[in-house]
Amino acid sequence: MELRKLPYLRRLEQLKLWTLEERRVRADLIKVYKIVHGISSVSFDTFFEYNNYETTRQWSLTEAYEKQSVN
Repeated sequence: MELRKLPYLRRLEQLKLWTLEERRVRADLIKVYKIVHGISSVSFDTFFEYNNYETTRQWSLTEAYEKQSVN
């Protein structure tokens, strides 16, 4: 059967590809890694801030949602 006649998920299976959602999550994780390790042009302080009050699971970083602009 032709690929173009198959449903989206079957085509992905046949071609051994990830869904769009999975690719976006992967891209987000890669971007966060680069920001945290200083290999991105995006400043660390744009998305994260150090939590000086308490630690969460022994990690001193928290996401800075209030710093992100939602447009």
